[in-house]
Amino acid sequence: MPIEKVVQKQIEFYNNQDLEGFASTYSDDITVLTFPNNTVTLSGKQALIERYTETFKKKMFAEIKNRSIVGNKVIDWEIATNGLTGESTSLMAIYEVKDDLISKVWFIRE
Repeated sequence: MPIEKVVQKQIEFYNNQDLEGFASTYSDDITVLTFPNNTVTLSGKQALIERYTETFKKKMFAEIKNRSIVGNKVIDWEIATNGLTGESTSLMAIYEVKDDLISKVWFIRE
């Protein structure tokens, strides 16, 4: 499967607040880091499920403004909007895909 398809499915599950589908696009040993200092903010699928259970209560929605693919990485510029408050945040996400699953994500925030 092309790596951008995995990331696109993940975004669609995110926008539909489908936690089970969202988690299915990630490897069991998913690691989420902040860029550029590589601080680990989340490790493992259970931690991902716990974090996004709370995130989905906010009815979050991500709009992809730009997407680039380099090797096994998909780089998205996203606008994430809280569906309850309307507050938006611009961020970059770098998704590393291995074996058709997202194995690492780096977030770059304003």
